[in-house]
Amino acid sequence: MGVEGSKEINDLQHRQENQIMSKRLIVMKFGGTSVGSAERFRQCAEIVAGAARHDRIVVVVSAVAGVTDLIFRTIDAARRGDSVATEANLKQFEFIHQQLLAELFDRKPGLPGSAYKAVQDFIADVFEQLRSSSRALLALHSDVSAQTHDLLAGLGERISACMLAHCIQRMGTTSEFVRAESMIVTDNNFGNAAPEMEATAAACKSILLPILERGAVPVVAGYSGATRDGQTTTLGRGGSDYSATIIGAASGADEVWIWTDVNGVLSADPRICPDATTLKEISFAEAIELAYYGAKVIHPKAAYPAMDAGVPVWIKNSFSPEAVGTKITQAAAPFASPVKAVTCVNHATLLTLVTGREVHSAELFGRLFLRMGQERIDTLFATQSSPEHALGLVLRREDGIRVLKLIQNIFRIELAQGVLNPVNVQDDIAVITVLGESMRGTPGIIGRVFSGVARENVSVIAVAQGASELSICFAVPSIHCADIVRSVHNEFCSQADFAVAACVQPGVPMASEVR
Repeated sequence: MGVEGSKEINDLQHRQENQIMSKRLIVMKFGGTSVGSAERFRQCAEIVAGAARHDRIVVVVSAVAGVTDLIFRTIDAARRGDSVATEANLKQFEFIHQQLLAELFDRKPGLPGSAYKAVQDFIADVFEQLRSSSRALLALHSDVSAQTHDLLAGLGERISACMLAHCIQRMGTTSEFVRAESMIVTDNNFGNAAPEMEATAAACKSILLPILERGAVPVVAGYSGATRDGQTTTLGRGGSDYSATIIGAASGADEVWIWTDVNGVLSADPRICPDATTLKEISFAEAIELAYYGAKVIHPKAAYPAMDAGVPVWIKNSFSPEAVGTKITQAAAPFASPVKAVTCVNHATLLTLVTGREVHSAELFGRLFLRMGQERIDTLFATQSSPEHALGLVLRREDGIRVLKLIQNIFRIELAQGVLNPVNVQDDIAVITVLGESMRGTPGIIGRVFSGVARENVSVIAVAQGASELSICFAVPSIHCADIVRSVHNEFCSQADFAVAACVQPGVPMASEVR
């Protein structure tokens, strides 16, 4: 071949690469229910293959629904020395993935290059890692280290990513499995690691971009990362969503799409409010607030990388991919109603602390907040009355139990001497949150909210509004939760022109994909 011929080939390759790299870059994350069966895997593969015809796609995938919890139960049983439960859990783990393997791929183990053989060998290697580690824990009768726990916790995602990559390949779209440990660089806070974005951006550039330049779809196992020295870490609750937004921000993606089992973010839980509608667009601030107060669509921490990088996030339904979904962006479009959504957290607890008059309550309560921060315990909201020397903490029930133990431990002397009165515990309360950025500076919102509460003849236990005026939170008896949510939702969100919408979609099983 002559010099001119080589130059023409190089020019053609250069033009093709430029054409590929000029396409939009979209990071798609599929949650556990989106890959909950062989049928769901195929649906996800079809979504990816269809999108890859027009855009560059990076996929992040969760473990099959329930698998990570199964791994946790296996580790716990082995740690406790329960060999029966450990072996039963191991068999279930293997069965789930072998069944998917049989339903997804032709059983042709005799062909070395077949998808069946490749995935079968991969599952066998991962399963052996879980089995050998579990049996070692049984033999040692010791607790599991944080490093080992993280090494095992993300095994389900690894299998899902391998399976989905081969499913996409069978759709005629080139795809490659990528281990998250090679791309997401984190600190060494095992169990709840934070990304080091500069190092992660460099890793994405060196690993993801060459795959995309070849016209292939990288499929990344969610939930995991690795320290600079290569130790596997996990990103904590919301980890797979977090993986997607970390990769989206680090790779300079145009958008992140979170595929889940709901049509987007709704104005209320449709099981309570049948007329709840899908919000077309919300801000990151609203999404974080909604997630914190009960909408299980995206974990709050997963929003931050995308928000900081200015990358829009879409919430979409893999069960109904034609639905538009909800767009989360820096500044949402103007909205007809000042209130966008009404959420509730049921099964909350109110702890009320009252000190003696001669005590400087701020010092006493400050000690409690410091310890709660160290224990990473969040309050839903707090109220304080200086004249009464009282503090009210509204917490999720499980956190309420922990905080009560902390109080009894930290203030055992003050309680014994009467400096601090016995803690008043009020269980079975619900926290209702009314939210919307347009509430800021709009008069009359609180009046309308509590008019809705008054119509149900219910007394409010506690109330708080944030300094940003983004939301109003109040506590009521749990038994009245649904009635009040409906009443307040009707007050703001039942108008015919309320055409935009934060919980789950009617007719779809409610399942949290936040992990």
